[in-house]
Amino acid sequence: MQRTENPYMEAKRETLARFLGVEPPSLKESSGSLYTFKAFFHGSNEAYLVLTEREATVAAEHAVSEKLWLICLETLFAYFDINSYPADVLGKMKTKDIRHTNEEIKALIYHTCGMDVLRQTILACGNRKNILADYDQTEHFSEGYYIYRLY
Repeated sequence: MQRTENPYMEAKRETLARFLGVEPPSLKESSGSLYTFKAFFHGSNEAYLVLTEREATVAAEHAVSEKLWLICLETLFAYFDINSYPADVLGKMKTKDIRHTNEEIKALIYHTCGMDVLRQTILACGNRKNILADYDQTEHFSEGYYIYRLY
C-alpha cells in the first residue's frame, strides 16, 4: 500500500529543508507528537518543530504545563543568582520522578492562580521561544512558519 503524503506536512518539510539548506527527503517526520505537533528529524542529532503562529502558541501552552519543573528551577536559580542548570537534574533523576514532580507543581498552580493565568503570563512576556526551542531558545521565522530547534 502506497503512503499518501500530507500536503500540509510536506509544505513544512520543504520550508525546513530550505531553511537548513538540505534536501527535503533528508528530513524525517516523527511518528509521535510533541506538544500535539509532529517534529522533523535531521540526522540523529537534530530535531525541529515547524509551526504556524497559532500552532506555536498552542504548542507553547502545552509545553508550559509539561515543563513546570524546569521553569521553577530556572526561575529559582536566576532569582538567587545560583550557578546551576535545570538540565543537570536529567542525568540524576528518573524521568518518572521528574514527571511526578511536575504533576505536584501543577496541583499547586491549579489551587492558586490556575494554569491558564500562568500560561498567559509566561507567553505574554515573550517566552515562547524559550519554552519551545530547547536547543538554543531561538525562534526563527521562514516562509510563514516558526522554526524551533529541539536538540
